[in-house]
Amino acid sequence: MLQLPTGAGKTYTFCELAKRYFADNIRKVLIVVHRTELLDQAFKSLGEKCFRIEKGVKVIPTNYDYYVGMVETINRRLNKLPDFGLVIIDESHIGNFRKLPFFEMNNTKVVGVSATPVAEIPLSNYFGQLVMPTTISNLISDNYLLNCDVYGFASDLVSKQKFKTKGGDFDEKQMEEFYSSEKMVKNVIEAYWQKIPGKKTIIFNVNLNHNDAVYKALKNEGLNVYQVTGETPLNERKKAINDFKNDPHGIMCNVGVLTTGFDEPKVEAIILNRATKSLPLYLQMIGRGSRIHENKEKFIVIDLGKNTSRHGFYDGEYDWKTMFYKGTKKENKSNSEGAAPIKECPSCGFMQHTRKVKCESCGHDFEEERIKQQKEEQQQKLYLLVRDNPINIPTDKIYAIAEERGWKEYAVLHKITEHIANYQKKYFNIVTDDYSNKIAMEELQKWCSKYSKKNNKWHREFMLRLLDTKREVK
Repeated sequence: MLQLPTGAGKTYTFCELAKRYFADNIRKVLIVVHRTELLDQAFKSLGEKCFRIEKGVKVIPTNYDYYVGMVETINRRLNKLPDFGLVIIDESHIGNFRKLPFFEMNNTKVVGVSATPVAEIPLSNYFGQLVMPTTISNLISDNYLLNCDVYGFASDLVSKQKFKTKGGDFDEKQMEEFYSSEKMVKNVIEAYWQKIPGKKTIIFNVNLNHNDAVYKALKNEGLNVYQVTGETPLNERKKAINDFKNDPHGIMCNVGVLTTGFDEPKVEAIILNRATKSLPLYLQMIGRGSRIHENKEKFIVIDLGKNTSRHGFYDGEYDWKTMFYKGTKKENKSNSEGAAPIKECPSCGFMQHTRKVKCESCGHDFEEERIKQQKEEQQQKLYLLVRDNPINIPTDKIYAIAEERGWKEYAVLHKITEHIANYQKKYFNIVTDDYSNKIAMEELQKWCSKYSKKNNKWHREFMLRLLDTKREVK
């Protein structure tokens, strides 16, 4: 199994592998794909020595070096195929290759190719070794791919949803109902105008109904919008894709079509207009924007499904080896290896590591926010403490002892501040200086009334200095 990230040039790589294998062994090579666009790419790369196994083909000649076709088409013509020395299966994580007999043929080598070698049943059951020549971060560092800036949008609404799981991903019907709502469709439009106006954009939607709702809403905005789905007739799909490619400001709404086999380097923005539990789908969607192009330094991702928080950043390190050998049947969470904890800027929505104290996009001060949150938590805890265990400075007892023992008025004040300081030390995690100062001023008022003293500035400052001294004593 060859694992190559989206955008690393899988088609070029496995076609080159096919050519080298044939040159060394003079044995035929079959390339298995699952989408028309991928079939076209492989056929063009291998040239006139390649035969397309496709609908309508009744006779398969034996005088070609390379053959390319889709799983179902090949499966229906097994008895007409020549012998192959090498079979290359693209997008192997999909798993539809299992119906093919090549794994049982001792004289045939099989190579799987995938950007995301993840399946419920471990792929190691079929492929003996996982080869990982590079990573997304390496390809970005070497200027073969671009990285992205990610903005969360409508995260507060998404967080409240409790989508059920069906077939390994979030329930489509529940997602359609949520994402097709007027509020969420408006959020797509708002996100576009706020973050990516005029940029060439691909939007990944939930299903046909949702796709159509988003398409119509963007059309009503007067934008250059196109749409394709798995139900779009082939000639219409080709025209829509071609028109989108030629439109510098085009927006493409799609459902499950442009996740693999689509290469348009001029794409500047991706909108994840759905939530997914699938790491392969997440990376495939984002990868559509990662191709390098002239004057394109980064691309932008608008995440309307909290997918980045769920799976980690696009350029993160993923534990493909464990997933390849163990599968994901009981694994519903992200399989990112040491994925960085992520937070969303409350001001601009920019996604970044939780350790950042200032937003990399807008400069929002997270430290200020942290202190504010901490203070609010302290106030809440203090409120509960005061309600359940009220602060009770034993003033009456102190005054009684003072009379009995003949204490001076200011000795009494010392004793009162000592009690306040001890209380603060006992509940140091929630009682602040400001709060204990407030209690001190209340007790000072009582002391002044008791001993006919003026509650003036001098006495207030004296009381606070006294309290500071008591607080410093351990």
